[in-house]
Amino acid sequence: MDQSQRAPIVKMTLIVSAVSIVLSQLMIGNFLFTIPLIALAPRYLNRRQALMPVGIVALLVALIELIRSGGFPSSESRVLGAVSLFVPAVLLVGSAVWITLDGYRLLYRYLASCLFAVVASISIVIWLGSAGEAILRVDSMMSESFRTLFAQFSGSAIQYDATMNLLYRTMVMILGAVLAPMMMAIMGFAFYVALSFQSRGSEEPFVVRFSRIRLPENGIWVFLSGWTLVLVFVLVKSGYLPRALAIQCALSISLLYAIQGFAIILFHLVKRNLVHRAGRLGFMVVLLMFLVPGLNLLVVFALPLLGVTETWIAYRRNV
Repeated sequence: MDQSQRAPIVKMTLIVSAVSIVLSQLMIGNFLFTIPLIALAPRYLNRRQALMPVGIVALLVALIELIRSGGFPSSESRVLGAVSLFVPAVLLVGSAVWITLDGYRLLYRYLASCLFAVVASISIVIWLGSAGEAILRVDSMMSESFRTLFAQFSGSAIQYDATMNLLYRTMVMILGAVLAPMMMAIMGFAFYVALSFQSRGSEEPFVVRFSRIRLPENGIWVFLSGWTLVLVFVLVKSGYLPRALAIQCALSISLLYAIQGFAIILFHLVKRNLVHRAGRLGFMVVLLMFLVPGLNLLVVFALPLLGVTETWIAYRRNV
């Protein structure tokens, strides 16, 4: 690579890395900061160059957290550091895998990119569930912060102690049961946005490729086995940890069927030459899932049901 090629590559790498770092430090941007890394990856000459911004951002995110914590001087700070770095680490690893597997089928590429997210989610839930001394102290600190934050809005710190403690515990338990599918959904949205950007002006829009996604027929047995295991744990009244891990796995499989259900809808929109509406549908689905109470439940249950029933009902021909 000569000087004339190196200069624009270096410039683009610096700009993409800077934008991603800024986004990673924002509350909402922390879940979206990998989109620029993925969207602009095809503009590099090869995959090795495309992975450079990912490595730079990973290094800077870790360095920022190290400086912010003062070098992780205590066991509590190390626990907080691990929790803080969980989301960026999962998204960056998933993005690196996605970029590396450029050219593979969308479904296989997505599954490979989400593998680390599932393993990391299960691992961190098991680790935090071990209830070590440092973890218990951090849990107490976060519970107190949650109670104090609520007291600022309610005007009373004593009246709501028991209620706030119950609400905090409930939120932690729910998060522990949905962590893996939640990370898979965030990564899926990032990939969807990035690929939509990349396919602008192309002969075959991204939604056309997306509409062909279909899980193997044998996947239904994995789906049924996952939820059967959840039901067994509920009936035998098992502890929280095995039940949470089973729910994580079952919901992760359900998310894959939700993607298939979404692909079915896109297929029929594309079939009716409504490609532009199909492209916007993805963003509408995300808004419904995260921002509209009530309707989000319809999306969460309807899409997986649609995907699962395609095992027996031929919603799409020639796919």
